[in-house]
Amino acid sequence: MLEAMMQAIPLIATIEVLIIMLVGIPMGLMLGAIPGVGGMIGVGVLLPLTFGMSPVPAMVLLIAIYKGALLGGSFSAILINTPGEAAAAATCFDGYPLSKKGYSKKALQASIFSSAFADLISDIVLIIGSFALALVAIRFGPSQIFWIIVFSLLMTGCLTGPNLWKGLLSIVLGLFLGTIGLDPLLGTPRFGVIPVLGRLEGLELVAVLLGAFALSEILLNVEKTKKGETAKQLEVRRSLGPSLSLSEIRESLKAFFIGTVYGTITGIIPGIGTSAAAFLSYALARQAYGGKSKGVKFGEGAIPGVVAPEAGNNAVSGANLIPLLTLGIPGSAIAALLLGALVLQGITPGPLIFINHGPVVYAIFILMIIANILNLIYGHLLIKPITKLLKGNPSIIFPVVVLISFTGVYSINNRLIDLGVLIAVGILSYFLRKGGVPVAPMVIAFILTKMLERNFRLSLSLSGGEFSIFTASPINQVLIGLCVIGLALVIVQRFKEKKLLG
Repeated sequence: MLEAMMQAIPLIATIEVLIIMLVGIPMGLMLGAIPGVGGMIGVGVLLPLTFGMSPVPAMVLLIAIYKGALLGGSFSAILINTPGEAAAAATCFDGYPLSKKGYSKKALQASIFSSAFADLISDIVLIIGSFALALVAIRFGPSQIFWIIVFSLLMTGCLTGPNLWKGLLSIVLGLFLGTIGLDPLLGTPRFGVIPVLGRLEGLELVAVLLGAFALSEILLNVEKTKKGETAKQLEVRRSLGPSLSLSEIRESLKAFFIGTVYGTITGIIPGIGTSAAAFLSYALARQAYGGKSKGVKFGEGAIPGVVAPEAGNNAVSGANLIPLLTLGIPGSAIAALLLGALVLQGITPGPLIFINHGPVVYAIFILMIIANILNLIYGHLLIKPITKLLKGNPSIIFPVVVLISFTGVYSINNRLIDLGVLIAVGILSYFLRKGGVPVAPMVIAFILTKMLERNFRLSLSLSGGEFSIFTASPINQVLIGLCVIGLALVIVQRFKEKKLLG
């Protein structure tokens, strides 16, 4: 571990990496602050552009955009009551009331401090936890990996979005898309009756990612603009007010720790995501404070009401990479995009990643820590510029995003069929999202399909066709138990929520 970290230093001590860090963080902040754009589109559009870069600069660019956007989403939530990122929706509850009272700067500083430090703690957990999990995972066979993937898919489908069955439908669609192309073991074409699909090794990952996230998001926002929902100029308060006081920081420490701890735990479990972490962190903090802080009720401008959700959603970001790096299982939509970037760079996530690519991985870890410090600095420096940015109309960026997406996807294989996949998946994802079906489970299932099938068939090959291999070992039995218990808990919780709402 120490040797790999020493080898990582030359990889990060370059002008290229320094420039990317200094440019990527403020770019992410700006993208995250623009409603309807956000880090998802930023990372998705830049993904194909990293193909010609070396692994460390490529990954640092995407992670800098992601980290900056997570913080940037809180700016628009606080200033105009419109979260730039879905993860910042809970920040609106107390952030915007503070802004209306003339305390925008207090709310923004609370968001910046809690985001940066929660993210830092989460990254430390990532560094320690991923190496420890890799040591355990390296002993897993194909049957154990199969059950881990099944658990991840179940949790992703059940916990993403408000409707259990729509989440599972999204998983099924993703599994179908993942089977298009060549058989992963025999190499024989599937769906050969359709000539174009029969010749493909599989759907291009970047085309699917950009179609599902970037193009569908743009189509939804174009529709809103035509309806006049986003065409009007957004009025931003000019007076930012006083800075956060030391007593207010002390008062918010409890909320910070609640959000950080819960967000980190949430990040390790695939499928829950930043939005759920933010809302539950807010709910737990509200309960811990008895509904008010310094005489101000939660929902009316309580500073801990800003700190808790921001700490919660940012603490997810580091921990969310633990299953990605050690098992090759993306636990969220953004992790799926980062997995695509690793694959483009020829890096296969899994238990052996620290052996095969140790210096690169530790270079990324070190730069993630640095990115949090830069987020803290840039967040304060860009308060006024982002406030001015929010007065503009964000829809002018959409044609540029489409052009970059199409150019990037075509440049990977120089195939028109990849553009067709981008458009088809984008339209499919648009209608799914209109119907309330989340697209993140579909993308994660698409990515994991070949790994799921390969481990299933390898297990049967090792056992001579005996299905008992999936239940024979104690580890498999524990994993099956986790699948059953996890699914049961989710179903019970959904019924409770339905009963309360009904």
